[in-house]
Amino acid sequence: MKPLLLEPIPDYTIWGDNHISKARGYDKNYGTWWEVSAHPYCTNKIRNLENTTLQQVIDNDPDNILGHGYTLHEMLRVAYLDAKDALSIQCHPYDEYALKTSNDYGKHESWYIVDALPGATLVAGTKTNDKEVIRNAVENGTLEQYLNYIPVKKGDYVIIPMGMLHALGKGIWAIEVGTNSNTTYRFYDYNRKDANGNGRPLHLKESFDVTDFNLQPTFVPANNKTHQLGDTPYYIVDELYLESDTVIETKDSYFLLSNMGDDAIIMWENETIVLPKYDSMFVPYNAKQITIKQGSHLLYSRPKKGTL
Repeated sequence: MKPLLLEPIPDYTIWGDNHISKARGYDKNYGTWWEVSAHPYCTNKIRNLENTTLQQVIDNDPDNILGHGYTLHEMLRVAYLDAKDALSIQCHPYDEYALKTSNDYGKHESWYIVDALPGATLVAGTKTNDKEVIRNAVENGTLEQYLNYIPVKKGDYVIIPMGMLHALGKGIWAIEVGTNSNTTYRFYDYNRKDANGNGRPLHLKESFDVTDFNLQPTFVPANNKTHQLGDTPYYIVDELYLESDTVIETKDSYFLLSNMGDDAIIMWENETIVLPKYDSMFVPYNAKQITIKQGSHLLYSRPKKGTL
């Protein structure tokens, strides 16, 4: 099957900014855009196949689309996060807990910083591994002094393992590559109130059940040349700055391309496919190989078989 162009899915959030919305001609501040998803929460329509979705294509022939022996557990999800305000401090469960409590998988994720305001920071991990110190800080509203704040700029990459506290900060526009889950536990929300004086609900029991306060992020600084961003237990992501036409084979599984530069030209058999700026492409396992024309700037993501 040919490489698939996916229709992004906008998802409104209270913290959303308008960078990606404006780039796509929308006048609403959508904080999240699902670029690649085959999950019960949402799945993308396919632009270059009629009347079908990514989920339907996978369900019809998983071995040939994902790769032999690969399942929806190995399906990656890609989304833009465009933050005008800081997100709540949150954590994601590991597989066993998520399957038991939410009928979902665990979530391991990473953020590539598309752009950021000067001085922007995100939260990744804590300064103490003492659970009781953290518990008391949550109860007293003093958690922020124990959070690990990381300054970020355009091109930086941060890996967030399952069970680690984290949050994107205000003024950051990122693209997230992660595992196939939509289960999030809100740990802390900066004591913010809505117009009626109510705070958003927290998920403290679940958060303390799954959070490992020993965990720390992996930080990869920006580097404007082809390099590997991360090799996690669940996926590998490279950043490609292509100085010549480049052939990529599917090898064991499907892979994803997310376009960070100008329109990219993709050749498959005798077909030419244009991947627009900021859009993502799903390359099925049975596509076998593609050629990407020189000058492209892409994120190249492919799954690994993680254990349940």
